[in-house]
Amino acid sequence: MKGYKVLLSGLVNRYGTVYELNKKYILRGELKWRENGFHFCSRPEDTLRYIDAFNEEFDMVEVEGSGDLHLYEDDYYEYFDMYASSEMEIKRVIPREEWIRSVIDSKIPDRVKRLISTMKLTDDEIELIREKYNTSMDFYIDYYQNKDKELKRS
Repeated sequence: MKGYKVLLSGLVNRYGTVYELNKKYILRGELKWRENGFHFCSRPEDTLRYIDAFNEEFDMVEVEGSGDLHLYEDDYYEYFDMYASSEMEIKRVIPREEWIRSVIDSKIPDRVKRLISTMKLTDDEIELIREKYNTSMDFYIDYYQNKDKELKRS
């Protein structure tokens, strides 16, 4: 199953494990969500909940999860289609512009709001969002990107 995973710059996970492209990793032990397994999401912006994307340099990678797969959904925070697998291969590092554009071009406002709220965007990326969504994202941009916490939604 194809998915996305976020790693710190240099293909390092938050526990210090360094990954390589096109190498298959096989789980040791029992597959269990949040405890043991190779975790990934079906949408790139959902992976950002696992790092501080406002302050850390990171790589977005495309993965292929295989073997045993466990689905996890967090209804409370509205994160869906997250997986843990017993086998994983990192297929490629996705250029930032490519995966960000895929979120913006999805035409799904909730995906764009999640992107705005979970990572530091460049001025060009913010301009692209404004071009696609007019003023409908201004509150989220001002609140999360400009840190204007005094804003009131109209």
